[in-house]
Amino acid sequence: MRVKVDKAQLSTATSRSQGAMTERNLAQIGFRATKGQLELTAADRVIAIYSSFDCEVLEEGTVFVPAKLFSDVVRELPEGQVEFYEEPTQVVLVAGEKREFTMKLPKIEDRAWQEPLHFEGALEVALPCDKLAYVIEQVQFCVVTDSPRNYGSVGYLHRPTDKNLRLVGTDGYRLSYAEVDLDLPDDFLKTGVCLSKRALQELQKMCTEGFKELTLAIAPDQTTLEARLPGYKLFVRLSAVRYPNYFGVLPKNNASAVKVQRPYLQNVAKRVLLASDKTRALQLCFSDYSLTLRSRTLGSSEGQESIALADYSDGSRELAINGKFLTDVFSTMSSDEVTINFGSDEDPVVLVPFTEPANCHSMHVLVPIKES
Repeated sequence: MRVKVDKAQLSTATSRSQGAMTERNLAQIGFRATKGQLELTAADRVIAIYSSFDCEVLEEGTVFVPAKLFSDVVRELPEGQVEFYEEPTQVVLVAGEKREFTMKLPKIEDRAWQEPLHFEGALEVALPCDKLAYVIEQVQFCVVTDSPRNYGSVGYLHRPTDKNLRLVGTDGYRLSYAEVDLDLPDDFLKTGVCLSKRALQELQKMCTEGFKELTLAIAPDQTTLEARLPGYKLFVRLSAVRYPNYFGVLPKNNASAVKVQRPYLQNVAKRVLLASDKTRALQLCFSDYSLTLRSRTLGSSEGQESIALADYSDGSRELAINGKFLTDVFSTMSSDEVTINFGSDEDPVVLVPFTEPANCHSMHVLVPIKES
């Protein structure tokens, strides 16, 4: 194999491959030069990534190299054209305006190129990249890999109605969902699928590539998801986690609602939480036209700050939530105004952004905590 490629293209394709390298010291990147293109692939037990781009192919062939070492070298290459070829036991990269840089890497033997999967009979849909990125961003912060509940480590992608595509994440103490209104084929995603945090991160990364739409397909046996852009394919093994029926957790009606300025309340919460202990408990004390935030460490620190509420006059109400969860939600939202819906001290607190991208809707639910 022998090719001439642009460093920027090689760097982009190599960067894409990082998502399929859970153990970078053991991972490998495969290259195939054929028909005027260079193809790259990297895979682990959950994710496989393929990239391709046009280049000058001097000699067709396939070669595999250690992923970490190759990635580190590409990152430091000088700008411009790179010649990339194999020798009997090594792979050689030559770069620089006067070909002054040379790096020889070990070649991995006994590896065969695996063709991308093809889903026979699978439905494909084109999703707007900006909307899909927004949906993932609003949810993935509460999908945690070390959750004590198995469903807390995955996001649930499904269709609550024929016209919505929704992603949900919850760990039992908080729940976030975001959805986009779309015209989808009737048979697409009739049963929801669970996506790991890594899968969500890779999908979001694809959405930032600058394309308008992303093609999504799910294998008929619902074991694998494919996301596709021109010259870029992602295959994800779907999680076998059984997602709980979360609809019962969603509040049907909250007694009170107030609109607040998110950036201001976020800064207030961060200041007050400096006095909190490891529970991160934050008291929300509502009174007519006022909200006071309080936190404390038993027998030690105590912090509080009050803000004015222009549209609340339902009397005194006190409740406690996890302050970190609140600031996580605020950090995720893009809307400057947020509606806080609440009831008694045992009812969930619901946060809804006042403005969102067209046809997108999200909700964040925080379970109240009991202070000792």
